[in-house]
Amino acid sequence: MGILKKIFGFGKKKEKTPEEIEKEKAIYEEKEAEEVKKVIEEVTEDEFIGEKKETEEKSEESENEISEETAVEKEEKPEFEEEKAEVKNEIKEVEKIETKEIVAPKKKGFFTSLKEKLTKSREGFFGKVKGFFLGRSVIDDEMYEDLEEMLIQSDIGMDMTLKIVGALEKEVRSRGIKDPKEVYEVLKDVMENFLIEEDNELKIDKPGLNVILVVGVNGVGKTTTIGKIASKLTKEGKKVIVGAGDTFRAAAIEQLEEWTKRAGAEIIKHQQGTDPGAVVFDTLKAAENRNADVAIIDTAGRLHNKNNLMKELEKINRIIEKHVGDNFYESILVIDGTTGQNGLNQAKVFNEVTKLTGFIVTKLDGTAKGGIVFAISEELKKPIKFIGVGEGIEDLRPFNPKEYIDAIFE
Repeated sequence: MGILKKIFGFGKKKEKTPEEIEKEKAIYEEKEAEEVKKVIEEVTEDEFIGEKKETEEKSEESENEISEETAVEKEEKPEFEEEKAEVKNEIKEVEKIETKEIVAPKKKGFFTSLKEKLTKSREGFFGKVKGFFLGRSVIDDEMYEDLEEMLIQSDIGMDMTLKIVGALEKEVRSRGIKDPKEVYEVLKDVMENFLIEEDNELKIDKPGLNVILVVGVNGVGKTTTIGKIASKLTKEGKKVIVGAGDTFRAAAIEQLEEWTKRAGAEIIKHQQGTDPGAVVFDTLKAAENRNADVAIIDTAGRLHNKNNLMKELEKINRIIEKHVGDNFYESILVIDGTTGQNGLNQAKVFNEVTKLTGFIVTKLDGTAKGGIVFAISEELKKPIKFIGVGEGIEDLRPFNPKEYIDAIFE
């Protein structure tokens, strides 16, 4: 939208004559075809998320009022042209990211690469922990109390911190350790034990249709995560159909459609503002009729009204259960790893609303803390399926507790 403002002066307070508006519209229409094909400058995921908020606010106002046909009729309004341009820019951002991902990265060992991706966490909080023990000469209550303060500041949270320090004290006594410098390695073992090691992989190998329901608040990287999962599965030879169940956000359907196209998957979509339950039903029907291996279902992420969220997800779950019967299906919550305890609170709300089977924690390359991984795994007793450590498809990584611990500790 900023580009169009610079070119045409949209958003200025000066009123334009009908002739000027028509002239601008003609110029825009001519330039529109060229802009869709252009490769824009590389953008970061944070910049994309920042633009989404304005788009979402506009979509909320038009949710039950403007159909697709009505929106077309209102094209002559600069405000609508701005929103339309904004959607196109978001799609082009996805294209740019995906274009970059197509280039095969240099092959490295998984551990080496993950360690590099988690540099902020390793050099941040976890680097300080090592120095903390090296600076001690005696193991005493003061050492454990100071450690508690450090853990709380790392987004691990009070309850999880008390569990970790309690287990650490017990293990140090059990091993007969007297030198504080040796406590660091014990802490690594203790923290790894709090990460769930079972069921860390997606369960999508049963005969017939496998279903993955993806939930999460807006802005956590849910849509791009779905695109990356779809890409991984299609590369494994699976037939994937994606359901655009977030019908409330203006750019959600278009963005998901672009990711799906790039992944080589199919998409089932309805118009913005339609019933998400109808999208889910049609997605599952289409997946069955087309003999798909996996159906991935996107959902809206509006936490401001918990009751509406609960009703919506309950309805979606009933539709899925009607199709799969007693068979298992994945219900995955996507969490932004930089949000700390807010992420844990979101997880608790969604866990009340739907039967979560696991988590995906995104943006861990952008935080110097990373303690949310431990808090979620232990407090909700659900496995982490993937972690996101960058923009590329290869940066959505299967979660392995030991490799994660080795990557964040010096």
